[in-house]
Amino acid sequence: MMKSRQEIERQIAERLVKDILAAGYALSVYDGEETTLKRSTDATAVLKAMFTTDEDYLMVHDIADGAGFQEKNFGYVWLIYGNGHDVISDCTTNLETVMQGATALAERLAS
Repeated sequence: MMKSRQEIERQIAERLVKDILAAGYALSVYDGEETTLKRSTDATAVLKAMFTTDEDYLMVHDIADGAGFQEKNFGYVWLIYGNGHDVISDCTTNLETVMQGATALAERLAS
């Protein structure tokens, strides 16, 4: 059975969020208008904050050794909805390793 564009985008986004959080980072969700979630390590909360507009920026934050969050963003991932398996539109290169699972999933879903 063929998956819908929305199902493909959600599946890739779920893998992306889980992999980034598993690597020890926190995420903020910026929907192009406002930051709807700040510095969360809860995958369910992050995914709930996503998909409210046509795009989301996931701002990736490094968690300092138990001392709280560093002020600077570690990187970002830009997701544009409507692009199906190409939902990940851009990212900072320092996240490419962490994103390998989501990238591989997107490539599999494209074929």
